[in-house]
Amino acid sequence: MSETRARGSVAPASDLRISGYAVTWEPYTMGADSWERIDRNAFDAALETPEDVALLWNHDTSKPMARVRAGNLRIYADDVGLGFEATLPDTAVSRDAVSLIRSGVVSQCSFGFHVRGERYEKAPDGKPLRVITDANLVELSVVTFPANPATSVQARDAAQPPKRKRYYLPPEM
Repeated sequence: MSETRARGSVAPASDLRISGYAVTWEPYTMGADSWERIDRNAFDAALETPEDVALLWNHDTSKPMARVRAGNLRIYADDVGLGFEATLPDTAVSRDAVSLIRSGVVSQCSFGFHVRGERYEKAPDGKPLRVITDANLVELSVVTFPANPATSVQARDAAQPPKRKRYYLPPEM
């Protein structure tokens, strides 16, 4: 009986960078009968002590592109939603993903999660609105068909610096 082992790593490629929003805080329809909204504080606990969140291609666990633990995925929350920045490894999946993003064939995201808290409200059209108030984040995905059409993903060139976020700091008293 023989055994084969391989060790090594796939280094991040500086020209394979993507960023976007896997979650937005605005409500979106879940078919003809209901709406869903992710509360802006739903991932607070998950972001304070991030577990090993992965960035996948179309929710396929056999096609990972980045992970928090590997140091090539950063996740943050802001006024728009749950955003991310990733430097992808030089793999066929990553190259294909960046090519499809740059061409506009794929332009949105999704996420995998476990609900820990929720409530129901009435949407403006009178239909049920599920509000997820607390969730455990499992994965982010670049997808062809998202549940929330307001999500986004874009590819950045290595020479293009990330967009800087502006923060307001009140004057010292």
